[in-house]
Amino acid sequence: MKRFLVSLSIISIGFSCLFIESCKKETPDTETQSSLDNAICEGEFNKSLPIINSIAITEQGVKSNRTSGPSVSLSDTTLGFPITMTIDYGTIGIEDSIDHKVRKGQIVVRFNDHWHSSGAKAIVKLLDYYVANSTNGEFYRYSVDSMILTHNLTSFSNTVINGKCSGPSYTLYWSSSRAMTQTEGYTTPLNTLDDVFSTSGNSTGKDRNGKNYTVKINSPIIKRMACPYMESGTLDITPEGSTVRTIDYGNGTCDSKATITINGNTFAFNMN
Repeated sequence: MKRFLVSLSIISIGFSCLFIESCKKETPDTETQSSLDNAICEGEFNKSLPIINSIAITEQGVKSNRTSGPSVSLSDTTLGFPITMTIDYGTIGIEDSIDHKVRKGQIVVRFNDHWHSSGAKAIVKLLDYYVANSTNGEFYRYSVDSMILTHNLTSFSNTVINGKCSGPSYTLYWSSSRAMTQTEGYTTPLNTLDDVFSTSGNSTGKDRNGKNYTVKINSPIIKRMACPYMESGTLDITPEGSTVRTIDYGNGTCDSKATITINGNTFAFNMN
């Protein structure tokens, strides 16, 4: 009898342990590092095309409405194409009059034709190119093996090959194949403040923790030249070994706020 009671006790304890385990709640997945690091790279690499587009090359040279900002120089245009344009922000840093971010270094662009011509291509290099963080003023260095831009009237393709975004103690990696359409401002080429771009496509990256991730844009990302941030649109980020994260850049307000949804849980985060 005593042996039977002991057996029942063991069985009862076993069932209790199983019951307790089944009632434990899983810790919510709140990791946002890949999403934050993607925003750091995506914001500036997508900004490069509007910057270059706003300084259009014509037969007479460069058209720009800027009275201040980076200096712009051209290779000898009398020799014909290709022509190289250098956008130089200097070594100390210049605040961009459009999005008010401080940049330093050079954007070097090699054109194979007049930029207003459909099918024109531009190969972009970044030389000692830095952009200051809007929140803490720290400079991020941006470099790329190659950036290839193609112009088709109001639409563009933008391919980034082996992009790097380096902070004070880490390096982020980012590559993309994107389609960009200028939805506003193309009828006023001398006024870049009213330019708006819509972006779709895919990208890949590696965050500061060495985790690879993929990105798929679900609804086009909207970016105004006058705003330093993405203002609306959604995308899915899938970090290696993790579930998909859906990023929502908002309803069109120019701010650094965005939301991330993971397994049905939504959190706010800052894109800086």
